Amino acid sequence: MADRKRILVVEDSATQALRIRQALEQAGFAVDCAPTAEAAFASLNQTLPDLVVTDFRLPGMLGDELCRTLRMNVNTRGIPILMLTGEQESGTERHVLESGADDYVPKSEDFGFVLLRIETLLRKSQVRNVVRAGELPFAAAKLLLVDDSPTYLELLAAALEKEGYRIQTAASGAQALERLAAEAFDGIVLDLVLPDMSGMDVCRRVLESRATLDDAVVILALTASATRERMTSVLAAGADDLVEKSRDIAVITARLRALLRRKLIYSENRRIADEFRARELEILHTRAAKDLAEARAALVGQLQQANRELKEAQAQLVQSAKMASLGQLVAGVAHEINNPLAFVMNHRSTVERSLGDLAEPIESHLAEAALGRWRKARRRLGEMHEGLERIQDLVLKLRTFSRLDEGELKYVRIDESIESVITLLQYRLKDRIRINRRYGAAKVLPCYPGPLNQVLMNILSNAIDAIEGQGEITIATGESDATFFISIADTGKGMPEAVRERIFEPFFTTKPVGGGTGLGLSISYGIVRRHGGTLEVRSEQGRGTEIIVRLPMALERKKETDDSANGG
Repeated sequence: MADRKRILVVEDSATQALRIRQALEQAGFAVDCAPTAEAAFASLNQTLPDLVVTDFRLPGMLGDELCRTLRMNVNTRGIPILMLTGEQESGTERHVLESGADDYVPKSEDFGFVLLRIETLLRKSQVRNVVRAGELPFAAAKLLLVDDSPTYLELLAAALEKEGYRIQTAASGAQALERLAAEAFDGIVLDLVLPDMSGMDVCRRVLESRATLDDAVVILALTASATRERMTSVLAAGADDLVEKSRDIAVITARLRALLRRKLIYSENRRIADEFRARELEILHTRAAKDLAEARAALVGQLQQANRELKEAQAQLVQSAKMASLGQLVAGVAHEINNPLAFVMNHRSTVERSLGDLAEPIESHLAEAALGRWRKARRRLGEMHEGLERIQDLVLKLRTFSRLDEGELKYVRIDESIESVITLLQYRLKDRIRINRRYGAAKVLPCYPGPLNQVLMNILSNAIDAIEGQGEITIATGESDATFFISIADTGKGMPEAVRERIFEPFFTTKPVGGGTGLGLSISYGIVRRHGGTLEVRSEQGRGTEIIVRLPMALERKKETDDSANGG
């Protein structure tokens, strides 16, 4: 059955242990047996029983030491303990109770009486399982002494007060019940013979009220003769123990102390359990608050990161839109110039050929002054050809820069792209900055022309800004380890390490307010990364800066591989 009480029997005699097991199992209990205290500890580590029955004489650790050990452990200190002893010497009862046992029975008693004591201890344990621990679990116990003899009351009260108990007295059963209804007590010492009602009636009334009391009260009944029949009826009425009034006061005190010990142990267990629950709730609350704070911090960090990325993307879109607008403008200007330029160049050639055909017959008829003007006109016409070719070259470079096919991979001549960017920045170079060109073998490179022109524009613009007064910019291209590199080095002021480490951060700039957005190199870094390349910076303060763009020669094959991996 699920509600069977479990009892641990600690007995080194196999015969005695078997006899006790059979009797307890016949009474409906589940039984575990251990031959030694050490074996009992092993059993307790597996399952906690509802009650322990132990022999006093055990091999190794004695029964009294077992009791003390159980009482010192928070998990076992509330388990009732019944001690079986064959000792009959004076003081054995007191010694057993002082060691922590709740009750003791001589082995010479028949087992029916043992079962009665077990049921009494379990009943006490069951009642106290629904009792709340007091607010002051270690306060001195408060006792109510009930006896119609003032002399005995005074004697007993004096002895118990010396033990540190708080004492109140009542001369009758009715007075005792009134006190119990008005205030809480830890224990009652009750004479069974009272003038108005019997002590057993008081026990029954108290037992009936235990379910509604905030704390269960233990009852030690006193009688003139503790016969077997009297013991049975008193325990059945609700008392926790019965002692003869003629016994030594020290024995009565020991009996009472054993009863109160269980009550105090239970209260302490409840207090500790409540503290553990409160501490656990506090830990859970702290952990939840910590998790919530960490979640909030993480969310704030994510929002901040998202905000930074949004600002960066927005700035990149604005910058890309500017470059696109510039490209459209340049393309429009180049187109508008190209048509009349072609018209002028074609007709200039026609005029030059016609004048050449007419030169011989005309020159022979011209005077000396007219002939000088004629020949000067023909020379100017030839010089016009050089100027028109320069305009044609400028238009070609503008058209090269204005390519807007950003989403398409194209094969382009890197030197032409570089020259187109230089043409647009020529107005900033003027006569103070010289461009040194060190192009490798003419190389056609797969890339995205529009974004790559933006990278070259950003790097060259920064190089021009870094040069104060006269200086040089050296542009070199070449191949190395299946990569194509573009090196742009200036003779400017260079950068300290602290600045060099941050130049690719969005919105970071060393220029004055209004002088730059801090996005040029950040955007360039992203474009080069999308090409599968790298952007390297070498700079020393006072010795200039070199930025190297490295792009893979097999970008087209890499793009096909990426598209295949993405299901494109």
